[in-house]
Amino acid sequence: MYKLLALDIDGTLINDNLKVTNPTRQAIEVAQGQGVMITLATGRSFHSTKYYADKLKIDLPLICANGALIRSRDGHVFKETTFAREKVAPLLKAMGESGLFVQAYHQGGISTTGSRIGLLKWVDFICAKNLKLNYLLYSIKEYWRSKLNHCPQLPQMLASGELSVHKLFSSGKPEQLAPFQRRALAMGLSVEYYPGNKERMYLEIMPAGTSKGAALNWLADYLGVSMEQVVAVGDNLNDSAMVTAAGLGVAMGNGHSELKALAGHITLSNDEDGVAAVIRDFFLIPDEPREAI
Repeated sequence: MYKLLALDIDGTLINDNLKVTNPTRQAIEVAQGQGVMITLATGRSFHSTKYYADKLKIDLPLICANGALIRSRDGHVFKETTFAREKVAPLLKAMGESGLFVQAYHQGGISTTGSRIGLLKWVDFICAKNLKLNYLLYSIKEYWRSKLNHCPQLPQMLASGELSVHKLFSSGKPEQLAPFQRRALAMGLSVEYYPGNKERMYLEIMPAGTSKGAALNWLADYLGVSMEQVVAVGDNLNDSAMVTAAGLGVAMGNGHSELKALAGHITLSNDEDGVAAVIRDFFLIPDEPREAI
């Protein structure tokens, strides 16, 4: 019997209109009422993840920044894995000097280096030329809830130990990102490199040993749940570690083909309430016994 459900956010929990649909919300509420433990496991920062945890009343520790930070929505930090400053400062400096817009995740929010990031640039970064009203409103709200700040002296602050960081994020064309993907791997860091939106690739760099799968293992142990009792649902390649670690790994119908090949089950797409289907099929206690087929 499955007891713990871990959900990615983008492309999984929320649909392509950036919404948690009513069927998904209701399924989560019913499952929680029946004692199912539900958490979010995402590459997002804590402050962005907290928004959805608040809406869904998720009180379990949240897996943020691809597992580098495990934190409850009341702010309590259960586990944080930060970079060694002698590794991250030179890497961040080189990425910024190459012209990349780099985001450094820490407990207080997200700090950026390189060119100054204002609201208009952030909207363009998030929307990727998609100027639909819902995307515009979403990007503006995300700018404020993520607690973004521009920090030209960020590499120096990291080198001095003034600030501790648990994830670096950047997006761009493969030729821009690939050299830093290779450099981070050569440094022994954890790297996620996967398709983003509008022909952009995403590069996420975390401390060694960090992944959603490792964080999910830690959380299951903390909750006294075996991994065989865990279901993990995702859509992109940064979900691979948790999908393969869980007793049942589920790929969304809209998911990356490589993730689908790793998954034990493929559900409906995020626009078809795939999360609600997983909850219905693997967690909810039916009102009446089903007849054997």
